[in-house]
Amino acid sequence: MAEALTNQAYEYLYDKIVSCQYRPGQELNEKQLLEQTKFGRTPLREALLMLQSDKLLEIYPRKGMRIAPFTEKSIDDLYQTRKLIEPTVCRKYITLYSKSRLLEFQKLFEQTENTSEVEEFRIDTSFHSYLVGITDNQILMDMYHSVMIHQLRLAVYAAMLDASSRTDNLRQHKAIIDALLRENEEDVQDAVVLHINHSLIKSLKLLRSSGNGNG
Repeated sequence: MAEALTNQAYEYLYDKIVSCQYRPGQELNEKQLLEQTKFGRTPLREALLMLQSDKLLEIYPRKGMRIAPFTEKSIDDLYQTRKLIEPTVCRKYITLYSKSRLLEFQKLFEQTENTSEVEEFRIDTSFHSYLVGITDNQILMDMYHSVMIHQLRLAVYAAMLDASSRTDNLRQHKAIIDALLRENEEDVQDAVVLHINHSLIKSLKLLRSSGNGNG
């Protein structure tokens, strides 16, 4: 029962953080959370520690806590990690991607013009996770899952600051899928790197314009 309550508290807070209902850098108060959630002190504290382990929450003993902010370094680290992984995996495993699955993703991306931004980002995350999941390397996939949690939160936050990039994302994902369908290693590497660099530059510009670049 206690474990179930902890998991419920974790999922509740996780969704609030990833959807940016709790904004990056926002301070949280344990007493207020207890009043809002009704999960109980022990499950709530255990959930908060789990979120701290996920690097989604920063806890300062006897001082308080805040949602992990985005900084220029944290954003650069995120995208550089992706750039080390995704192009290499796509090239090495290019013959193993299911053509049917790729076409399904293409259709989903085409339909995102009529969906919410959060839903689009979840499809985006699912697609990139599929690209890496083809390796069937559990250590790599666990690490990449952690990366994509922060990527999803960043995408939602960036859209809150500027929602004008959805067309660019659609075009870039189509280029990646097209290269994979043709099994062209050079084209898929170029398309993935272009997509990641575009997102990196856009995120850094938005962070600077918002005045939150120092975290």
